Amino acid sequence: MVAELFTPLLDELDVWSRAGVVAGLWWRDDDAAAPSPALERLTRLGADHGVACGLAVIPARTGIGLRDHVLGAPGLLVLQHGYAHANHAPPGNGAWELGPHRPMAEILAELRSGMRTLGDLFGERFVPTVVPPWNRMDPALLDLLPGLGFCGVSAEGGTDAPAPPPGLRRADAHCDLLTWKHGPARFAGLEKCVTSIAEHLKEKRSGRVNPDEPTGILTHHLEMDENAWGFMEDLLSATRSHPAAAWMSPAEIWPPAAQSKGRP
Repeated sequence: MVAELFTPLLDELDVWSRAGVVAGLWWRDDDAAAPSPALERLTRLGADHGVACGLAVIPARTGIGLRDHVLGAPGLLVLQHGYAHANHAPPGNGAWELGPHRPMAEILAELRSGMRTLGDLFGERFVPTVVPPWNRMDPALLDLLPGLGFCGVSAEGGTDAPAPPPGLRRADAHCDLLTWKHGPARFAGLEKCVTSIAEHLKEKRSGRVNPDEPTGILTHHLEMDENAWGFMEDLLSATRSHPAAAWMSPAEIWPPAAQSKGRP
């Protein structure tokens, strides 16, 4: 039954398989700060399927509770979710923390502070990659991130996403399992999610987008409804056994050698 629901995605993976190539996928989860039953569920789900998750942690809101959880869960790696997940944009401009609405020096100072916090708490589990809150970031920041010690950036995928400078690898999220319009967050729908994943794979295969960028699946453990949790479990079940699908850890996307090159 699961295979039938995922037919468009599995058909696309079959094309990859016949071509003798493997499609990289990865899992990012946003807004982590503290342990919770939802985070326990995410951790079990990843462990059951042997898939690592890049946990985008808010530096100003986290502490030893999350540290202890992460260090006890081999499948969790930490990314930097801005600094405080605070909106600094004027009304009518959408929500931005890393936007062009305040001095660049202030933003850079917060990112440095957040990096120190996460490095101290999580050690080698911290992968120095910036995940901008609300998936929005001033493009002028990109060229400055390697100098701060970052080796990666992850926002929302799209053909208009600016290319990163040398020393910074981009790996975006291409399928958000939730929709945030018209009320509380809820599952975006099976057809929409399956189609968006399959379409990104097709665009990579055809060369319309970077073929080396893994296809990113985005969850928000604190906001997930049962339909979203069920979809994520079915997605992992449907793809883990396919020879052309490889779930990548953030440490594979941004390996230690790349991380050390970025550090000042």
